[in-house]
Amino acid sequence: MNAGEESEYFLKSYMLRQRDLGKKDTIFGRINELSDDGNLESLIWDAMAEDDLANFRIKNLITILRISKSGVKSKADISINGVRYSIKEIGASPPAIINHTPRPGFENVCKKLNVSIQELDDIVCEYWDLRTKVTIKEDTCVSDTNCPFTQHKKYLRPIIEYFVFTGTGTGDSKNLADKILEIDYKNLPGEMKIVRKEQYFNDVWPSLVFSLRSKGMPPNYPNTNNSNSISRWTRFFDGKNKGSLHVRVKTN
Repeated sequence: MNAGEESEYFLKSYMLRQRDLGKKDTIFGRINELSDDGNLESLIWDAMAEDDLANFRIKNLITILRISKSGVKSKADISINGVRYSIKEIGASPPAIINHTPRPGFENVCKKLNVSIQELDDIVCEYWDLRTKVTIKEDTCVSDTNCPFTQHKKYLRPIIEYFVFTGTGTGDSKNLADKILEIDYKNLPGEMKIVRKEQYFNDVWPSLVFSLRSKGMPPNYPNTNNSNSISRWTRFFDGKNKGSLHVRVKTN
């Protein structure tokens, strides 16, 4: 279990106690609604979990309270008082913003947003040109001098926001996120911060790292569906076919 997963399980347990004991000492005040894409709404706080909560024994909390983790296709991890939040643990490694996605996934998203994919095609083409010349490495950060993505903030914004709050390259999530909830789960209730959708993009933009990788590529490429689309971003590099765009937040 990684730190991000621990954080989600702990927050759900913590907020369950807040709701059922009527506590008001978080930024949310009294909890009138608490749910996720699983069974959180119907759970009841059990006093037997108090010591495990105080000592961060996550596995025990899961067993006693029957807390579940949100599904991989959910963008929201928890709903509190009617607002759906994606949990970001500030004590963990920075999260991936877009997991390894070949070009057809971005085609789907661009169509949904009514945005031309041509500009992204041009950026990826420039990326490979700079990689071939060894001007940039596989990972290129927006803050780097030669990063080909840096000058395209306005264009990339709705695409990145879609992946953070709405869905993936295969379609919309059934459980969208309205806002980001940044927490340090070992320092609650103090370390909790709500970040609005428009604010989150501006916060992470300077630290975004883009790369084209082999992970996420169809295993039988080029003998696969959408091969023509996939090939437009794919280059055989370092002995591998690399054509999946990955975006993450830079590690401090």
